[in-house]
Amino acid sequence: MISIQQNLSELEKSDQLRALALECYLAAINNMAHYTVELDDTITAPHRKYLTALAKELAEAPPDLLVESRSTLRGLLREYRDRAMQYLSGLRGQLSATAQALQEMVEAFSDCDADHTSVLRTSLSRLREVAKSPEASAVGPILTAVADGIDESLEQLRKQHQFTISQFQSELRLLHARIDSMETAAAIDEATKFSNRRFISEYLESLPSEGTAVLILKLYGLAQTRARYGPAVAENLVATFGRRLRNSLPKTAVVGRWNEQEFVAVLPAVKPADAVSSQRMAEHLSPPYAIMLGGKVVRISLEVTAEYLAAAGNSPAEILARVTAAFA
Repeated sequence: MISIQQNLSELEKSDQLRALALECYLAAINNMAHYTVELDDTITAPHRKYLTALAKELAEAPPDLLVESRSTLRGLLREYRDRAMQYLSGLRGQLSATAQALQEMVEAFSDCDADHTSVLRTSLSRLREVAKSPEASAVGPILTAVADGIDESLEQLRKQHQFTISQFQSELRLLHARIDSMETAAAIDEATKFSNRRFISEYLESLPSEGTAVLILKLYGLAQTRARYGPAVAENLVATFGRRLRNSLPKTAVVGRWNEQEFVAVLPAVKPADAVSSQRMAEHLSPPYAIMLGGKVVRISLEVTAEYLAAAGNSPAEILARVTAAFA
């Protein structure tokens, strides 16, 4: 009797834990929908709609559908990320085009101003010459006064135009600064300061087939760190890992963060025997990392795997395909 009651109690606890886990999962999906970054309505609205519909569908879903929903959710997030990157790329293009148009307008405005000023100056010189001629002795002072008035107004207009052009030039500098910062930010992972996936993919597509090798790195334990200590500690851990990785590679290596726990390093070609050193690289990057938490040092371990991919004999498209397959 006691055994049956104990089993029933454990079954109730298990059912409660399952219900709580499902509730947290659904709340996470709904929060993703609610806090989605606002872009264009044609991008943001469908994404929110799909996430909300997924949460409703899973509320009474059987276990097999819950397991399947992981790939569905991942696909929705990946699609939104790709569309958001495309949208931001379009904004950068529009901003660059606006800056170029403004530059051309300023140059045309400046050239036009110079042409008109030259014509007016010539006309004023002729007017003063006429005012000084014997034939115009009666109206000479009047013509001279008119010429001086026009000259003074022209000088004021010239100063106003210069001020307007200087304002345009200041706006151009700000626009170019924003374009540069947006392009830099778009190509850099914030935590590690490595190139992001878009940039490293483009770099791999232009990679020569000889003289280079690609190092594939995968981290295990980052998600557990985030769940236990919070996102700030997880980001700090990734940044510390990034510094250790950078110090372990040649200065000429190009390093990119492919995904949250996946990294790519493009470096000079290694000898076949050096492929064994990938194990040493993994062991070097795996020891515990000292992270500050609440004024105290916490030592967190990461499991790291490393693998070399030789680029020789492969086209850039094949190299990119092999890297993508390695992370699949």
